[in-house]
Amino acid sequence: MAAFLLVLASGAAHAANPPTIEERIDQGVSAAEDAPTPGGIATEDFEAGGAVRAEDASLDPSTGGTRLPTTLQPIDIEQRIDKGLTAAGEESSFAVDYAFGAFQRGWFLTAFSLALDRAKEGDAPAQTLLGVLLSRGLGVKQDLKAAADWYGLAARAGDREAHYALGQIYLEGQGVERDPAKAAEEFRLAADGGHAGAARELGYILLEGKGEETNAMLAAAFLRRAAGLGDMDAQHTLAGLYVEGVGVVADDALAARWFGEAARNGHVGAQVEYAILLFNGRGVTKDETAAASWFLRAANADNPVAQLRLARLYADGIGVDASSAEAARWYLIAKDHGLEDEHMADWLKRLDGEALATARAAADRWARSGRGELQTSVAPGPDEPPVDNLVE
Repeated sequence: MAAFLLVLASGAAHAANPPTIEERIDQGVSAAEDAPTPGGIATEDFEAGGAVRAEDASLDPSTGGTRLPTTLQPIDIEQRIDKGLTAAGEESSFAVDYAFGAFQRGWFLTAFSLALDRAKEGDAPAQTLLGVLLSRGLGVKQDLKAAADWYGLAARAGDREAHYALGQIYLEGQGVERDPAKAAEEFRLAADGGHAGAARELGYILLEGKGEETNAMLAAAFLRRAAGLGDMDAQHTLAGLYVEGVGVVADDALAARWFGEAARNGHVGAQVEYAILLFNGRGVTKDETAAASWFLRAANADNPVAQLRLARLYADGIGVDASSAEAARWYLIAKDHGLEDEHMADWLKRLDGEALATARAAADRWARSGRGELQTSVAPGPDEPPVDNLVE
């Protein structure tokens, strides 16, 4: 099989006369077209201009997931996307990205074919998409080095997604030699282009001092940028910085604000932290009912800390109607995760045998189902309005 692309010049050693970008593209195209594909699909199936076979496009549920060979013309994709735009009452101001549209639908061979044509012409988003397909082994054999090179070409053209992908690659050493400093450089370029995930990752690097000198204030600034762009992990971390006063002035109100935003975005850890603040009235108006509702959300996501806290609320009737059955069930679920509580252990000893057996059976059903088989009926507390995204 023809050799895939060489790793781009960024911390990696090169031959005395490295190939030009045009030569790299030619090498990459040749290697990609020669790469073995799943399901015995021949290389000619990738040929542009004719029908593109999309054997990864559909699954027949009646046969337990048997792949159904289908034939998809590029014009079919155009018509589907155009119909979708029309149905939405909008027309895009940009040229429709058919390759990405095929990728979103799981038609990876089609996406590869369409992206390859554009990548050969220097289209950065198409080069990035090829990097994704090659790095994950979607439609073609996985090749991390080739993926890194396509990402590199796209990054040199200013594609922020490619910069972010390269940052991850250098941070983890996948397809290239691990280089935290290079990862930080790529994350910074992506963050400057408005990439929330890259700003978050750069914040983590600056907090840990890996690849960059430790700088808590600058880390907080990048995390605040990512949080303002809606990244829930950054929101959770930023809230923790406000609790501890790391890189920022400690501020319970701002901690509650960002824990609340992350909680509403689905961050389970933030839901627990926000519930604790609500229960104690720290940085936010005390609201035991709202706290119980957030504990319930996190408990149903199988967070043992939330399960233990919720058990105590049911046992004591705080924020919820007292319920021995719910208290015992949630405590036993938390206990199965390895958490114990002296107050609840003593409370459980006073429960009659029949009630305890019922709770044990309910906890066992939870364990067998994974999580969330039994839902309790605590009404969710009123959600606060979403925070603004202005930098404080």
